[in-house]
Amino acid sequence: MDDASNQTHALVNIYLVDAPGDWDQVYLDIQRVEVFVESGNSAGTQEWIPLDYLPLSNIVNVSALVNDSRLILGRGELPLGKISKVKLVFGDGQYLVQDNEARSLQFADQEDKAYEHEVNYPLEGGMSYDLIMDIDLSRSVGINPSDENSFLFTPFMRVFEKTNNTKITGEVSPLDAKPYVYAVLGEDTLATLTDSLGNFTFIGLEAGEYQVYIEPRAPYLDSLTTVFTKLDSTSQMEPIILQIPQNPEE
Repeated sequence: MDDASNQTHALVNIYLVDAPGDWDQVYLDIQRVEVFVESGNSAGTQEWIPLDYLPLSNIVNVSALVNDSRLILGRGELPLGKISKVKLVFGDGQYLVQDNEARSLQFADQEDKAYEHEVNYPLEGGMSYDLIMDIDLSRSVGINPSDENSFLFTPFMRVFEKTNNTKITGEVSPLDAKPYVYAVLGEDTLATLTDSLGNFTFIGLEAGEYQVYIEPRAPYLDSLTTVFTKLDSTSQMEPIILQIPQNPEE
């Protein structure tokens, strides 16, 4: 931004990350992202502002966004004031892959094709803001009760600012365990998967005492570890080596 723009605008970037569900892959048709800005000028204007949509394709494999991988949806210079809503606009091209077979994924409610999430982010001149949209696929996707071969999509997300850098990272082996990893704080549960190297990351966390639960594929045994987090810090877990149950002696 030039000097004049620094005084009257802020740069906003919006990213997408994923908390995966029990499917091989999930593809979402993302058309654009918009923000609702309540301007701080004397006119007190309020308006939806679309941000430049940056991905190469509208069809996004969101289940690949693990271990702090993120997809930038859009960025733009916004007038000063505050962002009170973020809107993610979808198309009709959603589908998922299960057991190597593509399955239909339809909106349970057509109004969710323009999904809105309330936020509260004041904007200051010359500042840059990174907003993260974390979609929880395990809560967003369910079997269609009228057709067991198709699925329904109801977006379930959390939105947070990247300035909260509190995170938990870890590594799980063997690689063929391919576990789900859960971070539990009170009644709140976040989920993720490991990447191809066995690494995982939870971002945008509150400070507190988390129970990190590793749920691998058979025949590996589950694992549970307590992790303490602090604001603006990374809690690096010790490498987790999953065990296979020993057969009882005959």
